[in-house]
Amino acid sequence: MKVIPLSPCLGAEVFEVDLSSTQSPQVYTAINDALLEHIVVVVRGQTMSSKEYVGAMRQFGAPGKQSHSEEFHPDHPEIWVIDSRNSEINTAGERMVFGSECWHTDHTHLERPPKITSLFAVQLPENGGDTEFVNAYRLYDRLAPSSRETIADLQVIYGADRHLKFREADRDSFSIPSRHPLVRTHPETGRRALYIHPLKMVSIEGMTVAESDDLINGLLAESIDSTEIYRHKWQPGDLVLIDNRACLHKAARDYDPRKGRVMHRMTIEGERPM
Repeated sequence: MKVIPLSPCLGAEVFEVDLSSTQSPQVYTAINDALLEHIVVVVRGQTMSSKEYVGAMRQFGAPGKQSHSEEFHPDHPEIWVIDSRNSEINTAGERMVFGSECWHTDHTHLERPPKITSLFAVQLPENGGDTEFVNAYRLYDRLAPSSRETIADLQVIYGADRHLKFREADRDSFSIPSRHPLVRTHPETGRRALYIHPLKMVSIEGMTVAESDDLINGLLAESIDSTEIYRHKWQPGDLVLIDNRACLHKAARDYDPRKGRVMHRMTIEGERPM
């Protein structure tokens, strides 16, 4: 197995491993080690069936809870089939590019958000469909000392997505608001990272919604350096693993959702953020 860095800030490619076949525990340990080091890992050239995909991801932990239950794979409900042709329609009557609205980490509304999100490229548009990633350790480190002091002990209350229609089938997922730190410590690396999903945020504890939005927008403006964004250009058979505890990501609005971009997404349950 070869691991080749993709950028100086985050991201690595893994070659010469076939997760459709049985692999030793050492292979999965090596991939997990690469994920801890590089935050985003791209395993190239996979040809897994849905059953094999679920089996491979279970080697990293228990599958996590996901929303959009009406779009789960009919035979493997651990998989959310994200098909751009089924995305929400905006006020202009256009299909939305799911996940493109803001920099975020996944499923912060859960008490135990996922430690890993995986995306398996099933169908890609002829052009575009990229995903952007930033290193959340570096976001925190780049903040001014005064900003770090301001946010050191802040807690964020999370609930359902503000920008999407509430789906009755997902009521159980959002029935209990969660409360997580704005700055979390990675349980395996010990490093501090900015941790946020702005559109799942109800508010920062002790602040109004407007004050909360202003603070988050200011932090992201202060910390995100456009030269340190890794933009992933998908290839057929890419399996991308994302360490949600150390990364923010965003889908690029660089394609027509009607053309069909299909990802099979799984999450691996994590720990309560601290």
